[in-house]
Amino acid sequence: MKLSDLTNRAGEWLRGSGPMSEIVISSRIRLARNVSGYHFLSKCTRHQRQALEHKVRDTILGANLAPQTLYVDLESAPDIDRQLLVERHLISKQHATADGARGVAVGQDESISIMVNEEDHLRLQVLRSGLQLEEAWDQITKIDDALESKLDFAFHSRFGYLTACPTNVGTGIRVSVMLHLPALKLTGEIEKVFRAAKDMRLAVRGLYGEGT
Repeated sequence: MKLSDLTNRAGEWLRGSGPMSEIVISSRIRLARNVSGYHFLSKCTRHQRQALEHKVRDTILGANLAPQTLYVDLESAPDIDRQLLVERHLISKQHATADGARGVAVGQDESISIMVNEEDHLRLQVLRSGLQLEEAWDQITKIDDALESKLDFAFHSRFGYLTACPTNVGTGIRVSVMLHLPALKLTGEIEKVFRAAKDMRLAVRGLYGEGT
């Protein structure tokens, strides 16, 4: 599979065929993981970052996580390729514009992506069309188990999985749905929804995640 193949079709999560897809565009679950014995990326030298990227890339490609898995070297990828991956929600904007050895593994139907050397050593992501959080969880936990059987993840008996940002320590999980709510915006009710979401301890983000 080549990156250009993604431009010839919509990813599985973009097809609008999942449950409640008239409102819920997609469901996403993300797990943050770091490899034991390596510094967090903010403390890595260029050589250490490169060694880590090679180790994780080889592990992902050898784990048979999807029928076809494409790995993109983002350090050498042209800007247009990185922009495509951002627009398809397969990498973050920060990952696209960062420096140093980094990459992303993408499953054939784009439901799976694994960012390597983003904020953490690995960011596992499953995207599904419509409201499919349970199905996404079943899928991502299998990926997590498969990789953890080959990589020693940084884990503390009290704190859980260790991450670069303290807010992710523990499970390292983030669960989200992308909603299409035009009527709330048109009627001026969207701010009420934002306030209610905050009261429920939910975070509201834009189309491209944190900061948007």
